[in-house]
Amino acid sequence: MREELLTLILQDLIVFPVEEIKLEFSNEVSKKIINESINNYNGELLIVTPKNKLEKSPDLKDLNDIAIKVNIKKKIILPSGNIRITVRGIKRCQIKSSKIKNGFIFSITNNITSPEFEPDTELAYNNKIKDLVAKYVNESSDTSNHIISLISDCQNLSKVVDMVSSSLNLDKKVKAKLFNETNYYKRAKMLIRSLNAKIKESDLDKEIEQEVRDNLHQNEQDILIKEKIKILNSKLNTSNDNKSVTDGYLKKLDTIKVSDKVKKEITEEIERLSHTVDTSPEYSIVSSHIDFLLDLPWDKASKDITKNFDESFDNLNKLHYGMMEAKTRIEEYLILKSKNKSLPSPVLCLVGPPGTGKTTFARELAASIGRKFIKVSVGGLNDSSEIIGHRRTYLGASPGKILDGIRKCGVNNPIILIDEVDKIVKDYHGDPASTLLDVLDSNQNKYFVDNYAGVEFNLSNVIFVLTANDLEAIPSALRDRLEIIEVNSYTLLDKINIAKKYTMPRLGKEYNFDSEKIHFNDSVLTKLIMEYTNEAGVRDLERNIASIVRKNLIKGIEDKVIIKEKDLEKYLGPSKYSIYTSKYTSVGVANMAAKTKNGGAIICVESVFFPGKGISFTGNLGDIVKESALVAIDYLKANAKKLKIDGSKFKNALHIHMINNASKKDGPSGGLAITASLVSLLSNKVIPNNIAFTGEITLNGDILKVGGIEEKIISAYNLDMKKIYIPMDNIKDLDGLNNKIVKAINIVPVNNFTEVYNDIFN
Repeated sequence: MREELLTLILQDLIVFPVEEIKLEFSNEVSKKIINESINNYNGELLIVTPKNKLEKSPDLKDLNDIAIKVNIKKKIILPSGNIRITVRGIKRCQIKSSKIKNGFIFSITNNITSPEFEPDTELAYNNKIKDLVAKYVNESSDTSNHIISLISDCQNLSKVVDMVSSSLNLDKKVKAKLFNETNYYKRAKMLIRSLNAKIKESDLDKEIEQEVRDNLHQNEQDILIKEKIKILNSKLNTSNDNKSVTDGYLKKLDTIKVSDKVKKEITEEIERLSHTVDTSPEYSIVSSHIDFLLDLPWDKASKDITKNFDESFDNLNKLHYGMMEAKTRIEEYLILKSKNKSLPSPVLCLVGPPGTGKTTFARELAASIGRKFIKVSVGGLNDSSEIIGHRRTYLGASPGKILDGIRKCGVNNPIILIDEVDKIVKDYHGDPASTLLDVLDSNQNKYFVDNYAGVEFNLSNVIFVLTANDLEAIPSALRDRLEIIEVNSYTLLDKINIAKKYTMPRLGKEYNFDSEKIHFNDSVLTKLIMEYTNEAGVRDLERNIASIVRKNLIKGIEDKVIIKEKDLEKYLGPSKYSIYTSKYTSVGVANMAAKTKNGGAIICVESVFFPGKGISFTGNLGDIVKESALVAIDYLKANAKKLKIDGSKFKNALHIHMINNASKKDGPSGGLAITASLVSLLSNKVIPNNIAFTGEITLNGDILKVGGIEEKIISAYNLDMKKIYIPMDNIKDLDGLNNKIVKAINIVPVNNFTEVYNDIFN
């Protein structure tokens, strides 16, 4: 975009985009240009420097090609008659030509465009510059750390380079080169080289200074420092007598059991405080750090309930339904811990659908075994410092959530819940998942160091419980350190049991009434679950029950209230969901058992031929399930004669659809159901609507193992399926299933599709 801009020539001035500076003018020519810009050009102005800095009256041809477009933010007329203005850099411009008009210089400019770069490359350069700036600021005494916060949230590499170039104390020649370089990628490289040079220069200064100090005689140095302190104190009119404070810290340090290394670190901090003036900002920083270290429970621990494990876990079972695998693992640990005090704590990860009680389990476990409880939510977390703390060199530094939680609870062996670990975010702020490796690794967390604390703290006595909805979303390196315990969806019977034995008694305590006075029979709860909730857990169920209870409590309860099926619409409105039943009587339809993030589900697969060519897929299908469909089609084409189906129909157009377009469907486990649907269509035989399928199919018709088999069978059971075909290799996954489910549904393991064909279509 071409633009004509009023131009001001200034010697030896560099203004970067987004930079804001103040300028003062005494000559009349500059004053006229400033007033002209404000009066007629909305305060916009082009500032350009001559190529030769020594040239006092440069010609237009002597001007630099690259200039800065600025906006005049403020103008002040000083008592001396001078004009002081504040300008803000807007953008670099390339001057194509300049001319004099009405006594002013005007320049024709073009916008400068830079080539686009790969996001990963730009992110890498961005992170590198931010790291170097932080290092330079920490090592340099002449630079404010304000620039760190200024660039921390900026993801635009060009802006970051300009902000750093304008803020740091760089050589003028370097700044000029950075300003005149229009390719921001090259500009970033130049800045990185300059920052590395400045850091090396700072390191060299420190080495020289250290050598000079080391050459001084120790006694002379001590005398000199003490004399300086005395003189400073007399000048400030303060005694700087912190002896009572530091003595209190030293006495407290003597009462706690810490390693010699930690004791030395804390003692040095106390000594540092003793030489700090109490009116200095550093005094509060150092004293807060000492308070934090002394408040940590170095030698304080909760005593586990070890006398009667059975009673402890009976209490847990009364508080929390199911999760026997997790309960058994904790029981094993506590029994063995009572015999071997050095036994490392387990790191459990409960993986399952929302609402199945993962978070509640950790809280109730802590109460049952007599330990303190800490919850750390990491869903959406993208800053590693939230876990391991900020370094004390940063303004407003604070400890991480792990160590701060331990300090607040007052013991070194709590149960720490790390919630939603599958939703951690990785970006340029950091990688919290990698940070958790040191926290959760039993071989490393004995020596955990929080950045703020700066000393080692033993986390090996902490029982960590993590929760996640999706196992695959947990980074593999982190997943390797966890004991994975899968939490299944609740069956219809489970939900009824939870409603009667857990939800109603809890609401009785919460609302202060006799829970026996409001009665839900099994048929009412079944209708409530099937028609008013659609979930793997019980959150919606509990909300609906609580709503019914509140409506009755408000009216007042004298006699026992029996909730009937017909009352549900009065309390909760019309049904929100229809009970899934396969009512189809046509060919080409099959039930697919699937696993979603909300638990198991039954999805109807439909297929149909029609005149035309090609294959179309609908139902919000992912690439993997589409590939499974193509494998099924080619298997049937190759084995049409063997399966007694009309393979010539594949010359027509084929449409495969899965119901519920709103939910994304992907994975290989739909292969068996798709194949069954196609065979039904080709053989003109209807599949009984109480049969479900799950399994990956190959080009040879083999049925391969799939995941989430328990969830799928539970969903089939909840929807009253009578038979489900699963891969033979998944038989071992049935061990954890409830016997009622195993008896109620006919689970048929198969190795090849021919077994399904012979059972249904032959």
